[in-house]
Amino acid sequence: MDEYEKIKNITDEKEFKLITGVTREVFEKMLAVLREEYTKDHAGGGQPGLPVELRLTLALEYWREYRSQRHMAHAHGICKSSTNNGILWVEYRLSGREEFQLGNIKERFKPREENSLIGIILVDVEEQPIERPVENQEESYSGKKRHTR
Repeated sequence: MDEYEKIKNITDEKEFKLITGVTREVFEKMLAVLREEYTKDHAGGGQPGLPVELRLTLALEYWREYRSQRHMAHAHGICKSSTNNGILWVEYRLSGREEFQLGNIKERFKPREENSLIGIILVDVEEQPIERPVENQEESYSGKKRHTR
């Protein structure tokens, strides 16, 4: 039985939220959005990759437990790069939807007002890929190479 099946079979709502970090309603919304995005991505064919359910459980596990991607990959029997790609795919697809955006965070946390923390997910960026310049790289490249043998 995989992790998604274990999560799906949890009957207690408090236990479900403690395990996943979100309510069952939010989990189902996330899954519906990701399934829709997955069908859009693969409408023209191509390799299917990881199942949507596994990608979502990997992302929730990463956000909730702060496990390293190497340990998660070992536990699920996949490579570390697939784990990273799955988590980034989920983050990108969910952040593109209005219902999962934080909005103006300063408005949500004004001093001396009651604040609602429901629906806020903060993401730890511990294992994000290094950003390297891709565009306009020729401007900073002199073109010189050493031709040593």
